[in-house]
Amino acid sequence: MVDNLKAGQNIEVTITDAPRREADRKTIARLMRLDPDIKRALTKAQHHRMKTLVVRSRGKRPWAVRQKSARIARVENGASWKMTYFPHVANDFRSVEKFLSIKG
Repeated sequence: MVDNLKAGQNIEVTITDAPRREADRKTIARLMRLDPDIKRALTKAQHHRMKTLVVRSRGKRPWAVRQKSARIARVENGASWKMTYFPHVANDFRSVEKFLSIKG
């Protein structure tokens, strides 16, 4: 499935079965973050967090109270994303291809 893809090809990936192992979930989430829409939303959320950063005093020193980042890329059954395929992510796709459906 991954061997038929070419560099620069636009693909649509869908999660057919959510993995149980945390390592596989992290790999799929990392691949999801390559989607331009998800990447844009994460960047926008990061800028908002930095604008609304609260700095308090702790031990007479400034202490930034940081918020947790948004979980926009959720690994769930039926979740899909579009991305441009690059050869350097082939090994990631091979390791989790039993959980994914790729349309090229």
